[in-house]
Amino acid sequence: MADFVQNIEITRILPCPSEPGKIRVNAEPPCDVSELLPYLNAVLGRPIYNPAAPALTVNREGRIITIYAHMVFMAKIHDEADARVQADWVRDVLNDVHARRHEITPVHDRRQRLTELEIYKLLPGTNCKACGRLTCLAFAVELAAGRAEILRCSLLFDAAYQEKRQVLLELLDAAGYAVPDAFLSPERR
Repeated sequence: MADFVQNIEITRILPCPSEPGKIRVNAEPPCDVSELLPYLNAVLGRPIYNPAAPALTVNREGRIITIYAHMVFMAKIHDEADARVQADWVRDVLNDVHARRHEITPVHDRRQRLTELEIYKLLPGTNCKACGRLTCLAFAVELAAGRAEILRCSLLFDAAYQEKRQVLLELLDAAGYAVPDAFLSPERR
């Protein structure tokens, strides 16, 4: 059986404004892939899905990849060879969910990122610097952007912050952030 998506064609390469030395890339699948986005939303680790667009964004090892019906945008790409690897990954994951779509329950729910202030309110607020940031707000900014892991806030895992920790971990998980399996409910593991 032939693949649903034969190739993702790279159509444009520009400097990445958010990360000097890296590039951003526009690419195009040969067909409308919007029907697969709810399936990707169900199987990819922690995407941000917007059914109204429709668009799905995934942070893949520091690279930001957004898939639309007829376009793929990639940012923080290392070079042209890396762009090809990422485009091939998009092709492969689209083909995988297309082939298995009868086994996958699509998820049509929108997943959004939390704001820095929502996260900050649930951190200890001591500015202890154990996470490597000067303040809890700075850590919240990094966490919201997906550039830090919750485990870096060691104080949050003390018994005194159990209630805040539980709420924050549930919010992070529901919004699609990486949460260590040990802190997920059994049905989410």
